[in-house]
This record gives sequence, C-alpha cells and structure tokens, in this order.
Amino acid sequence: MSIPERLSQYPYVVVRFECIFCPWRRGVYRLARLAERFGAEASLDHVRLQISKDCPRHRNRGTQMAPRCHVWFIDLVSSKPPDFPDC
Repeated sequence: MSIPERLSQYPYVVVRFECIFCPWRRGVYRLARLAERFGAEASLDHVRLQISKDCPRHRNRGTQMAPRCHVWFIDLVSSKPPDFPDC
C-alpha cells in the first residue's frame, strides 16, 4: 500500500492520530467528517497540522532537548485496518 497524500486517498473510514511524545494526545475521527471540515482534497499533512495545532511542541524548532510535535496517522503503518471487525 502506498502512503496517501490527500484525504480522498485515505484507505479507511476511521482516521486515528497519536503523538509519540504525548500519550494523552490521540484521537479518532471519521473520514467523512474530516473531509467535510477540511475538504476532500486537503493534504494529510495539512490535516495533521490542524488537528494538532494546539500542541505546545509546534513552537519548537526540533532539538534533542525539545523535539517537535510528532502527531501521526497510526493506521498508515499498522498491519490491521482500524475498521476491520474483530472476529
């Protein structure tokens, strides 16, 4: 699977975010809601930045002592899709 660049290319109905530095910073969104909010052709990077814009790490330039915000799409690297039924 190639990594999508836009919301319209996102392969799942559920979009999950998580930060590798902040365990409390995570979220689950419906793809349709995100497309309605940002537009179907919005880049995933734009969506990621808008979802995490209140993160205090955004102001950091990214150093060893003060890393940048690392909110990412969990399911783009996971082996099990988020909307796959548990059977």
